[in-house]
Amino acid sequence: MAAICSKMMDCAVPISDSKPTPQDVKERRKSVRTERRRSEILDAAKKVFLDRDFSTVTIEEIAEAAAFSRATIYLYFKSKQEVYTGVLLRDMDTLITGLTDSLIRTDTVRNNLFRMATSYMNFFRSHPEYFATLSFYFFPGRREPLPEEASATIEGRLADGILSIEEAIKLGIERGEARPIDARAVTLALWAQWMGSANLGVTGQTAEYGRTMEQVFADGIDIFLEGIIVRQPS
Repeated sequence: MAAICSKMMDCAVPISDSKPTPQDVKERRKSVRTERRRSEILDAAKKVFLDRDFSTVTIEEIAEAAAFSRATIYLYFKSKQEVYTGVLLRDMDTLITGLTDSLIRTDTVRNNLFRMATSYMNFFRSHPEYFATLSFYFFPGRREPLPEEASATIEGRLADGILSIEEAIKLGIERGEARPIDARAVTLALWAQWMGSANLGVTGQTAEYGRTMEQVFADGIDIFLEGIIVRQPS
């Protein structure tokens, strides 16, 4: 078996030579159209939610902004609440995917955390609305928390991102790059640091101290790593 599988290609799963059926093609096209239509609705809805308080927005306004009929909106979303939750989850997926994709398990804890910090920073630099109008926890205006089901889904995705940071730190500990510390506690402290740094950058407060958002994140990671990295003998 070792000789047969001496090269990766030798063990590749054979590619089927069967052609997709007309029904397969039809289903794929339908799926692509559905995702594109949902995305168009969410793009339009987000602009409406940014301009108006959630309680005053109507499905009719979302439909008008998306250039679709009210009936079309209801083909893809059951309610205004579901549209708003869709906006949040799509953005949340962008944030969390950026973090999880930044984790390279064979790389050092230093490099992993720098990539993750950069990804986190870039998300909020591109989505400053989450420190002004929108929220992953409240309706626009922050007067009322999201329903329990929506909150649970968002918390689940947040947990995925936090776990990826924790894994990077644990790998560093296992390899002797980082001190034997409480990885969970350190991860939560780092997450809070990033959130605060993003808020400072988005609101322009970093400029008051003669710093850029990039400098604040870089300094934060450097100081953080000073506390956890094992110094190798020179």
